[in-house]
Order: sequence, then structure tokens, then C-alpha cells
Amino acid sequence: MEKLTLLLSTFFTLMFVVQIAHSIEELITGFHKKWFFFRMSFKFFLTFEVFHYLFWFVVLISNNFPYRNYFMAFFILLMFIQSLWHLAWWAMKKEYVPGLISAFIHVLLFIIFYFQVLF
Repeated sequence: MEKLTLLLSTFFTLMFVVQIAHSIEELITGFHKKWFFFRMSFKFFLTFEVFHYLFWFVVLISNNFPYRNYFMAFFILLMFIQSLWHLAWWAMKKEYVPGLISAFIHVLLFIIFYFQVLF
């Protein structure tokens, strides 16, 4: 169980750092104007990102956070799924979409994590 906790913590931290880069990429390239579910203001998107990171940062630094391992596992899976969504969006549009570059890194990290857990 200790090995799994270490893997979760390591990959959670890596995914968290990549997600920060992902959000910066989205903020710079205008994700808030291009997301097809609904348009949002830059201020709204930035506010969401700040609260999103505050929550996950608390999970990162607080070893006594309730159900921390479950939250870390959920975050890793969530980053993988949202990255797959970026790749699908790119395939549909057949052009660059905000967040595409860092999406590849999330997918790669998830695959490495997955095989680390299996073996």
C-alpha cells in the first residue's frame, strides 16, 4: 500500500504541475472564447481556475486530507479524461485547440502511471 501511495503522490504532483501549464496554455490561447459548450469571460474562467487550483493544492500539501488517496486518484483520472477530450476536439476541428499541447503530456503521464500501478 505504501508503494501505491507513493505512486499516487508522485503522479498527482506531476499531473498538477502539467495542469498548471495546461491552464496557462488555455488562458493564453483563449479557451474561454472557443469552448463550444458555452462562452465565458476571461475573468470567470480565471476565477474558476484559481479556486480549482486552491482545492487541489490543499490536497497536495495536506497529508491528512480526508480520503486523500481517492482524491489524488480521481484527479489523475480526471486529467486523463479531459486530455482525451482535448484530443477528440482537435480531431473534430482538425486544427489547434487551446490546451492541445499539454494534453499529450497528460496522456503520456497517465499511461506511465497506469503501467507503474500494474507492474
